[in-house]
Amino acid sequence: MANDSAIHDRLSRVEEIIKQLDADECDLEEGTRLHDEGQELLAEVRKILDEGSGDVVEIE
Repeated sequence: MANDSAIHDRLSRVEEIIKQLDADECDLEEGTRLHDEGQELLAEVRKILDEGSGDVVEIE
């Protein structure tokens, strides 16, 4: 469970990025940078999950 906060932090940032992009308040360059950042964060989450023990737990 050591990576729960790492996953949560990254997914929270991805949600922030999505809100920024949906608000349509950034130019193309900033939008591209945010998109790239989001893709990197999601790749990190996938890597963390792939390296996990395979145990599934329910979080309330």
